[in-house]
Amino acid sequence: MEGIMAWYSFLAIPLGYLIGSFPSTLIIGRLMGKQDMRTEGDGKISAAAVYRRMGRIPYAIVVLMDIGKGALAIVAARALTDSVALVLIAGFFAYVGHSWSIFMKFQGGLGATVMCGVLGATVFWPLVIGLVVGVIYLLITRRSGVGSVVVIGVITIALLVQRFILHQEQEQPWYIVLYPLILGSLMMLKHLQTRKLAPKSRG
Repeated sequence: MEGIMAWYSFLAIPLGYLIGSFPSTLIIGRLMGKQDMRTEGDGKISAAAVYRRMGRIPYAIVVLMDIGKGALAIVAARALTDSVALVLIAGFFAYVGHSWSIFMKFQGGLGATVMCGVLGATVFWPLVIGLVVGVIYLLITRRSGVGSVVVIGVITIALLVQRFILHQEQEQPWYIVLYPLILGSLMMLKHLQTRKLAPKSRG
């Protein structure tokens, strides 16, 4: 029975990918009467693109759906396994699914919202601290591009303080401290890929 459960628990990984791959942006776009967003404008598939082309309400719906995808991948993984490592890997693949979706010919968005869902379901309070600091930084500097780096850095510092100074969350494995950095590195990879594939601006 234990062997069967151990094997079954690995389904959390492909399930996480499939949940992350759910094409919320395309679906909301089509429900709003738009064509395939990949063929419109700059071809970007993201919540920000929805905001620019369709307005606040569709944008808010997509953001909530994407955050929900990340959180759902973690919840589903926990239902399948007690392994923290497998749960974190499932969250990682939820991000991969969002950014390289099997339903969109391995295209996708940058994934900041999905990452929030994943981190919210795994390291909630460090995420809250990171988002608060990130918003303050954005309001002061107006530099949105660096904001995500600030958020990831603050989350990591908060996890380090929580575990090694305050000695909280000791039941969690030490490597959870690295989790935001791993997801952030993947987001940077997606950002570089998007810039490389983006059409050159005229002029």
